Amino acid sequence: MRSMTRLSTVVGSLLIAVTTAALPSSAADVQELVAEGDGWWARRAEGHEGDRAAAEPIARAVGAYTGALEAAPEDLEVRWRLLRALYFQGEYATVGEDEKLAIFERGRTLGEEGLDLLAEPFGGRAALDAMEPAELATTVGDRTLAAQTYFWAAAHWGLWGQVRGKLAAARQGVAGKVRDYAERVIALDETLQHAGGHRVLGRLHSEAPKIPFVTGWVDHDKAIAELERTQELAPSDLLTRVYWAEAVLEHDSRRSAEAVSELRAVSTSSPDPEFLVEELHAIAEAKRLLAEHAG
Repeated sequence: MRSMTRLSTVVGSLLIAVTTAALPSSAADVQELVAEGDGWWARRAEGHEGDRAAAEPIARAVGAYTGALEAAPEDLEVRWRLLRALYFQGEYATVGEDEKLAIFERGRTLGEEGLDLLAEPFGGRAALDAMEPAELATTVGDRTLAAQTYFWAAAHWGLWGQVRGKLAAARQGVAGKVRDYAERVIALDETLQHAGGHRVLGRLHSEAPKIPFVTGWVDHDKAIAELERTQELAPSDLLTRVYWAEAVLEHDSRRSAEAVSELRAVSTSSPDPEFLVEELHAIAEAKRLLAEHAG
């Protein structure tokens, strides 16, 4: 019963600002809702307590983008903005696992629908999925838009798998899907979302369980290399620095002192106001890892 109550709460949050307004009927209405969503996105840290975001600002962003997408379901720009808002809502403004799973499940569905739309000019998903990343990058029309679609689809698949359980998710093919999507993001635009394709791929190779005949391709050296590439492209990103240090501590004990030094630097950093909650979370993670490994 408590799980159902929590699920009802998150569903209600997802509908804020949609149920109170009529659906848009023109392109101008869609643009207005997107602008409203962008405004609430910019305010997503308002009312935060440490690295936990308040529920209302991001719920209003989700609501505005949802309304825009219902009116323009083929608009990939609106879709990835909604996926980004759902990611933040699930990761930083939600505590219960039932709520998180519902949000990331919705994100998985929206992401796959977006990739289906992206595939239409090529004759469908089978043709799109058969392309190598480099071929995709030279074929797709808007590389940045395609990269955003793949990136946020990968993020929701990965987070859904994290909540669901890494082992169970890996056996369902989640890890392979996240790997393939991240490799496509890198081919399309490796600088997107603070080098997000490299960050996702590095984190995946660091965290995914290595299961024969399922995820035998997991490579811990590649994990560190991908996260180092992310640092080269986005050196100020605190979360990447934490992920790199964590991967080193887990998989390369010879560099433990270097990793601990990096965590100390992150733990005393000032968060970027534009990414306040996200970077406060990275700082908190750095402090947690220091407590475990600094001795």
